[in-house]
This record gives sequence, C-alpha cells and structure tokens, in this order.
Amino acid sequence: MNKLEAVIFDFDGTIVNTEKIYYETMSELTKEWLNENLDKMDYIHNVSGTNEETSKRYYNKRYNMTGEEYDKFELEITKRIIANYHNAEILPGIPETMSFLRESGIKMAVASNRKLGHIEAGLRNKGLDKYIDVIATRDDVKNPKPAPDIFLHAASKLGVNIKNTIAIEDSRPGALGAGISGATLILQTNEITKYMDFSGVNYVYKDVDLLETVKNIAAKNSL
Repeated sequence: MNKLEAVIFDFDGTIVNTEKIYYETMSELTKEWLNENLDKMDYIHNVSGTNEETSKRYYNKRYNMTGEEYDKFELEITKRIIANYHNAEILPGIPETMSFLRESGIKMAVASNRKLGHIEAGLRNKGLDKYIDVIATRDDVKNPKPAPDIFLHAASKLGVNIKNTIAIEDSRPGALGAGISGATLILQTNEITKYMDFSGVNYVYKDVDLLETVKNIAAKNSL
C-alpha cells in the first residue's frame, strides 16, 4: 500500500449487527414454512456470509425446497429483516471510523452479496448513507463473494487501486474474496461468524479496535 485511498465495508455483520437477526429470521421462517428446525451451526457453515445461490442450493439439498419456493422465501426474509432493522445495532467503531475517513478525505464503499435495496434501506435506517460513496452488490458482478470481483468492482467505481484499500469483513466468504483481491483485510467477527473456520484466509488484522487500527494504517501510508 502506497497511500490509503479507500475503505470497502461489508454490510451485514460488519456495519450493522444483522447476522443474529438473519439467523433468527431464517430459523423462524424455516419452522413456519417447512416445519423444520434450522441448526445454528448448519446456518453458520452453509448460509451465513454466502450468496443467494449458495443458500438456495443448501435449502434444496437439506429441505427439498425448489428454486421458486426459495425465491419467495428469500423475499419474505428480506421483508422481515428490513422491518426489523431498528433492532439491529451498529457495530462498535463503525460511526467513528466512517467519520474519521470522511474528515481525512478517504473514500468509502459497501461491497455486499445482498441486493441494493436491502443495503440502501439499512444505511438510511442507521443514518450512515451520508458516508458511503459507492455501493457494489452481487448484481454488479459475475461472481459474488467468495470471489474477489465485488471488491475489484468497488475499487474501480471509486477510482482507486485495490492495493491502496482496506476491506473490512466478518465472514469467511467475504474475507476470502477480500484477501484475494489485494486489499488489506481487517477481519471483525461477531457472535455468529466467530465460529467460522478462517484457515487459509489472508487477513492482516482480526478483532481489533477498528478506529485505532484504521488510523494507524492511514498514518503509516500517508505519502
């Protein structure tokens, strides 16, 4: 890294603590629609941090749910999550870090496997939309996380070199993509993703004081 030009944030579980709400909502719906229980560790290893197609394959294999049924299932999940955003807390250090980055003239993006409307609604709900310059979603790239494409796309839209960026992620799929992309990876796990296997993930920092870490990286790479 020559100079810190931008920070690329994941959304769910990184900016807003929605991972717990996602599990509770999917578990609730799995019981309602299928009369089945969604095991927490199954969710962590097969669904959390992945993309819609991966979740769809899991539900097809585990519960015999068709693609059409899963599409309706996913729409209901999104509807309930958005309605429940007021119960999702902003994760520690996020507002302070975003404020510091804005004051320092460092660009910010969100790169997420979720849909654009979901991310925009969440950012507005928490008053964080004013900080974000670019939103990159799974619909913008051929290959979603764990591929690096979405990070490279976000950097391109920001007009920066990916090697001069920080990526902040909470889950294995996102962390894998961020590490491969060439960004400096800060891995911030939460109560759901802390159980994931991060072996082989090219992270530099893990579960740190976010603001101080970003400040230190910016200071070391300010020329």
